[in-house]
Amino acid sequence: MLTDWCVIRALKAAGWPVELAQYSGAQAAFVSEVSAYVRFRALDLRELEVEARVSAAVERVYELAGGHPYRLAKSEFTAVQSGFLMALGRTHNSTESPDRLRAELSRCEAHLDDLRRPVTREARIAGRLTAERYWQTVAACRVPEGFFVRVPARSAIAQMRARFDLWWELSLRSLRRVLQETNPSYCRLLQALPAIRAESARPGQKFVLAALVHDWREAHAERFGLFKDIHFPVLEQRAFAKFDEVNAWFDHEAPGYKRDDAVRETAVRALYGGLADVTSDYRPVHWDN
Repeated sequence: MLTDWCVIRALKAAGWPVELAQYSGAQAAFVSEVSAYVRFRALDLRELEVEARVSAAVERVYELAGGHPYRLAKSEFTAVQSGFLMALGRTHNSTESPDRLRAELSRCEAHLDDLRRPVTREARIAGRLTAERYWQTVAACRVPEGFFVRVPARSAIAQMRARFDLWWELSLRSLRRVLQETNPSYCRLLQALPAIRAESARPGQKFVLAALVHDWREAHAERFGLFKDIHFPVLEQRAFAKFDEVNAWFDHEAPGYKRDDAVRETAVRALYGGLADVTSDYRPVHWDN
């Protein structure tokens, strides 16, 4: 919903190519495609990237503190873990006993924990600082150059960019401005709020909702970049308003789009059919901004 809202807002500022105006539902399908790509690049990929960077920073602290003994213990753990997984799957004609390897894996893991324990605090600090620097860089430019460069060549995004290049640049500028004002990572908290609210209402729960939200944010701060306190009641209220706005827009462009698979398929066909009709047309491009 939040990424849909951002793309709709950018599209309203940029307008829509008049050559595609007759294709009912095309705007709705295009917003959905761009929104899905924004979620993939601005959320999923970035969360995986920061997780890898944090893990690398933490591991560097352990290696510097533990030296050669730590590297040997890590190599032993990796080898035993690989053997254990192969034994479980009975791959490569493994003759090792999974039970024996499980016990050996537990021993190696406990040894690694013993070596890590003296510098656990320093490792966590290093990981958090790495995450803070990463998300600060992201916040400075949420849609950098090349953000859409890897879209499939046959996608509507790629075709719109090629056919309506001036319109695309204006749309991209608008999307950058909208995403600069909006933190897409807030959607992770919005997704988690129903479960957190249910937890706060559980019989015997000692913590109020605000405390549970704070604990959730701290637990996920590195991966989602939500380091500052969040006034979640206001965030939730604004999300409901955005939800209504997004649904009203889709119902205007393609009634039932969010609820009916057949409507969505028809809108997608309209978008790609319209693009096929105008791709070979080299007349000057106009759009309704």
